Amino acid sequence: MPYIGSVADTNQDSVDYSTRQENQACVFPSDDNEDNPVEDFGDNEMNATNSRKFVSAREYYCFKLQVRKKLLNIILFGGSLFQQWAVDMYIKIETMRLDWYSKPVNQKVIRADLYQGLVDTIIAGESRGDRIGKRIVLPRTFPGGDRDMQRMFLYAMAIVQRWGKPDYFITMTCNPYWEEITQELLPGQLPQDRPDLVARVYRAKQRSMMDLLTKGKHFGEVAAYVHVTEFQKRGLPHEHILLIMKAKSKIRTPDDYDGVISAEIPDKKKYHVLHDLVVKHMLHGPCGALKKSCPCMIDGQCRFHYPRDFCDATLQGKDSYSIYRRRDDGVRVRIRGAELDNRWVVPYNPFLLMTYNCHINVEACSSIKPVKYLFKYIYKGHDKASFAFEQDIINDGGIINKIRQYRDARYISPPEAIYRIFGFKMFGVSPSVLQLQLHLPNIHTVAFKAHDNLEDVVARPSSSKSMLTEYFEMNQKYLHARKLLYREFPEHYRWIAGGKKWQTRKNKKSQIGRLVHAHPAEGERYYLRVLLSHLRGATSFDDLKAVNGKLCGSFREACEHLGLIEHDRTLDDCMTEAATFQMPCALRRLFATILVFCEATQIRQLWDKHLASMCEDYRRTQSNEVALEQMVLRDIRDLLQSMGKDIKSYGLPVLVDIYGNYDVEYKEVTEERQVKVDQEHLDIFSRLNTEQLAGFNDIMDHVTNQKRQIFFVDGPGGTGKTYLYKALLAKVRSMGLIAIATATSGIAASIMPRGRTAHSRFKIPIKLTHNSMCSFTKQSGTAELLKQASLLIWDEVAMTKRQAVETLDRSLQDIMECALPFGGKVVVFGGDFRQVLPL
Repeated sequence: MPYIGSVADTNQDSVDYSTRQENQACVFPSDDNEDNPVEDFGDNEMNATNSRKFVSAREYYCFKLQVRKKLLNIILFGGSLFQQWAVDMYIKIETMRLDWYSKPVNQKVIRADLYQGLVDTIIAGESRGDRIGKRIVLPRTFPGGDRDMQRMFLYAMAIVQRWGKPDYFITMTCNPYWEEITQELLPGQLPQDRPDLVARVYRAKQRSMMDLLTKGKHFGEVAAYVHVTEFQKRGLPHEHILLIMKAKSKIRTPDDYDGVISAEIPDKKKYHVLHDLVVKHMLHGPCGALKKSCPCMIDGQCRFHYPRDFCDATLQGKDSYSIYRRRDDGVRVRIRGAELDNRWVVPYNPFLLMTYNCHINVEACSSIKPVKYLFKYIYKGHDKASFAFEQDIINDGGIINKIRQYRDARYISPPEAIYRIFGFKMFGVSPSVLQLQLHLPNIHTVAFKAHDNLEDVVARPSSSKSMLTEYFEMNQKYLHARKLLYREFPEHYRWIAGGKKWQTRKNKKSQIGRLVHAHPAEGERYYLRVLLSHLRGATSFDDLKAVNGKLCGSFREACEHLGLIEHDRTLDDCMTEAATFQMPCALRRLFATILVFCEATQIRQLWDKHLASMCEDYRRTQSNEVALEQMVLRDIRDLLQSMGKDIKSYGLPVLVDIYGNYDVEYKEVTEERQVKVDQEHLDIFSRLNTEQLAGFNDIMDHVTNQKRQIFFVDGPGGTGKTYLYKALLAKVRSMGLIAIATATSGIAASIMPRGRTAHSRFKIPIKLTHNSMCSFTKQSGTAELLKQASLLIWDEVAMTKRQAVETLDRSLQDIMECALPFGGKVVVFGGDFRQVLPL
């Protein structure tokens, strides 16, 4: 069984970690070398020609893993202990790097601030760098971090904008029984005992296949590609590859598809070797009715949709993968205790399968419209689970710690640990993408150290330079540079980061420029982007604002004079561009933001044009166009309500519910009304004791007759308070009314049907004062839920602060517009003051 390690449970200073290292002393003596933090600030390690007194921890462990002639490396004989050692050493390396970023005492604090901000600070009298700026917590140069994955995704979408949609989606999975691995195993060893061999051989195979696809032109001439290495939960590496072909190499007809992709079991007599490889690597399952316990089964259905239907001819998909030819030719094979036919074959390319002897799924994906989902899938990052303790959130002040999110609940397998120790690249993209800076005059990022003198920082010649300002400089010097848009510049010029200058390219290899996105609400920065996207050869910021010899007062004014922002057209362009790389939920949020802040006039036209993009995620479960529109409208309504606006004010299609009634209920209300009541909870009524029954009848009398009252259920632990709550909740909900169950603690809330903490349900703020209010608006779904609620239950109220209860009281009086306690609601408090410690 491969050893799996968690980054979250490894602390270099802990007794457990030290003990594990001592247990490994038989294979590897203790070592005190530390990682060199300098390498974390660049995309690459320091140049080998530069002299260094130390090697990094990664380089040191890489050295210890090498196989050398006539020299026994005992580490490689460790079996399970070797697996554990590999995981622990990589976790040690990564933990040191993450700690270097997160602990100020162990790092030279690097700060960044806007150039104009530095000048303003100096004028204000501040001269020390450690008193201003913002800390860089987890840079985008940290491989696998959220910012790095987002950056790679945006780079991929820039390639799509330049070269078009991908044509092939290929997934290659490591075969641990490759001959190159098994022939190097020692007697008694299994592939899992040598993760170093698995990592090395897989890397060699992966590079070989990339060369075959790109340089060897196996499918034709490749215009661009991206590939990502991931690791399965069981530890084996696999590769996701997306190829964008040049026009003459694209596949367009069913015959083209059949020429490169097969989804059938080949004839065993004619193609004996290929037949055996397909049976070994390319058959899915069995699952479904043949094996309901298969891991791919979700709610009784295979999540990969096997077995597929028979099909006599290949059909091009409509916004989906193609439907490949799967003829019912009578061919059957028995595998894993079941007879499988062509319906179970995973699409493959015969030549690649025979060449690499492993699972290689080849799909034609050119017919998929929202290609961003393909790229989002391959850049999803490592498997992990996110969780948090309430105390941690309070201690962090509500701040989301990106380093902790990356580290917590992340699992590393031995092959992945070795792969990363060896420094093998996890991502690849061609052509490369250069992110172009976009900033207003004197508002660009400047890096400086904590104790730098800010006057010296500003005085540096490089401090006033950026990609954009040097683009202006090149246009002033060279006439041929003026023929290019800003985003086209990297295709002809190379950016020298160290010297902060553009240099003419000397070879044919070029980059794609990606101009960073700007939101219309950003004002001048957005209009600067519009100008840079349309005007060639600008020599300065003022040159961009000059129209017919007249200098405009702002970038927006220049856009208006040039006819670039008929206002609604600009908003339309913004939505169109965002649709290329943003998910539908983000598009819906952007649309709602435009409605509230951007004063659009042709809202209905904007809605009609971009509805398809905003409902892409809902199409997976819904095909009815009217229903899709209503689902998007419901989301837009909720977003507008969160901003204090009403959807009826914007002239959008009428929002109706499934019964054709107007004004669909708020999401919070709908969810509470759809709560299913268990029969066992209804049966509790017959088992209530005398005191419980008296309380039940009294409370229900006030609920059914809509009489206002506040109750308190008192009793030591174990006397049946929760039992009574369950009976009340079941009875009220069975009548079609809304009952809200809350408790002070999450544990107490979890034992009540649909229970939540009071802070979560009532939106009670963490910091309370004598006049605090719950943080929902009168137009919000939470407010509507509380208005319609017939019963409110708050258990363990004795454990909460008095101010929290008073906050709810004031908020209920406000939304109910009633001066009675808790707005005249029927409220049931419960708890045991005997458990409260005396002061």
